[in-house]
Amino acid sequence: MDTRTRKILFAVIESYIGIAAPVGSRYISKRYGFGLSSATIRNTMSDLEELGFLSQPYASSGRVPTGMAYRFFVESLLECGMSQNNNLLSMLSDKATDTKASIDDFLAIISRLMSDCSHYMGVVLSRTTESSILRKIEFYSYKKDMIVAILLTEYGVVRHMIVESSGRLTQADMNEISRYLNDEYAGSTLRDIKKALLEDVAEERVQCDTLKEKAKCLCKTVFSSINADIFISGMSELINLPDFDDIHKIKELSKAIDDKSLMINLLDKILQSEGVQVIVGSDPLLDEKALSLVASTFYEKGRPFGVLGLIGPQRMDYANAISIVSTSANFLSKQLGFI
Repeated sequence: MDTRTRKILFAVIESYIGIAAPVGSRYISKRYGFGLSSATIRNTMSDLEELGFLSQPYASSGRVPTGMAYRFFVESLLECGMSQNNNLLSMLSDKATDTKASIDDFLAIISRLMSDCSHYMGVVLSRTTESSILRKIEFYSYKKDMIVAILLTEYGVVRHMIVESSGRLTQADMNEISRYLNDEYAGSTLRDIKKALLEDVAEERVQCDTLKEKAKCLCKTVFSSINADIFISGMSELINLPDFDDIHKIKELSKAIDDKSLMINLLDKILQSEGVQVIVGSDPLLDEKALSLVASTFYEKGRPFGVLGLIGPQRMDYANAISIVSTSANFLSKQLGFI
């Protein structure tokens, strides 16, 4: 693509991002000039339409960018490097200083701040629970045939869970079970413990008769519920955009976002990638709703710890979104001791 055509394409994209309406050649001529006539710009826009970069919603209307155009535009932005969002960095620093919240609470705060700064939906996928190293596990009686399980990790209390007892257990039994599990698994990640317990139960066909077997049965129930956590903020910000201007679109979007497994699968694709990743369509959750995802992995001591990002319409302000995501990921990685 020659320089002139590239300038006109990027002008159409930037204009459409700003006004959320089809862009005509006269608008580009008046706003950008380029020293070109409206007719020359119109002809170039027609060529871009034939190449698949622009489309015309209806006859005699202006043009709008296609997914291919956005992807081309994003590649150019990423080649230019990512600027730091100083306003967001200041807010993140203030929250990190002021809050005594757990890591999960702080991730929820970050998702909200990203949404506030962008007016898109902030999402954070945390592998905190699975990746955490067990420090201690305790069990306590709760009502009839119910047990409270408390998992403490290197990050503090991760989760309180109420589960059904796999058999009548006294508090003395549960104390013994706690001692056995702490001796056996303290220092291992919750993911590894979960895998080991599930394999043991499957191989030994545990009947939950002995105290050791009861321990494994009880922990199978507790650890089977340990999965990735996802924090989502800013649904209201998203649906207030003109891209979601009817109730059907809003209902479909809300239904898709509520399916956490779809969101986790989408963000999981980013987990092993380095740097900011931008997905325009190319995924069932995004493509069907004309959405884009700007996301980045964040790290804890060199290991991928989670993914944070922004979900917005394909007509999103990519430069701002990339800056917000990059700033947030770098800040969080520093907080977790990676840098």
